[in-house]
Amino acid sequence: MKDREQYLRAALNEKSVLSYIVQDHETLINLTASLCGRAEVATQLEAIDSDSAKSRAEFIRRQLDGEESKELFDTWREQWGIPCFQEGLVNASDFQGGFMWRFRDHTTSWSENQYAQEWFLVSTEAQTITRYEFWSCDDGPDECIEVVTGSYKQILEELLEAGVHEVLISPVFTTQELAEFMHAYAEDENDFTLEEIVEDYISRNPNFVAE
Repeated sequence: MKDREQYLRAALNEKSVLSYIVQDHETLINLTASLCGRAEVATQLEAIDSDSAKSRAEFIRRQLDGEESKELFDTWREQWGIPCFQEGLVNASDFQGGFMWRFRDHTTSWSENQYAQEWFLVSTEAQTITRYEFWSCDDGPDECIEVVTGSYKQILEELLEAGVHEVLISPVFTTQELAEFMHAYAEDENDFTLEEIVEDYISRNPNFVAE
């Protein structure tokens, strides 16, 4: 178990292979908004002297051609910065056109749900999603009990509105947005103090600036 935890902690610190060519959220979204843009990402990755970059380019092109390319994904995912979570929490079906389109969040009935959720919030890979699903098996079979759609940022904002403060670790929330959240936070209307929210989540955001 300790070795597994060490693997997951290390994996959360691995940068996405996409960081070779993309440095910020807006650029990534603009590049992947069209099929031509995705093909251009593949072309840029192919020009890099790196097996992980070239294999990711191949994955993008194969998915653009309609293949799921599960074998290629499973072989290279860790080199791309996509951890191999147990119980299939993230797999090739969550990718379309070479990029992640869906994140399936899970309850604690799944052993690595918290690691997968943290990866979703800090990884460049997840920033192209347009669909968030929350899965449970509390009443028997696995079932999706919540769906949120929109851009990655819109999805996180909706989750935050619903009280999921964990999303505040995501670097898509700017320094100004974090400050505005803290200023507007009403402790008497929430179960946690602002100090707890800052300590547990906001302080982990790379854009956080302590006053």
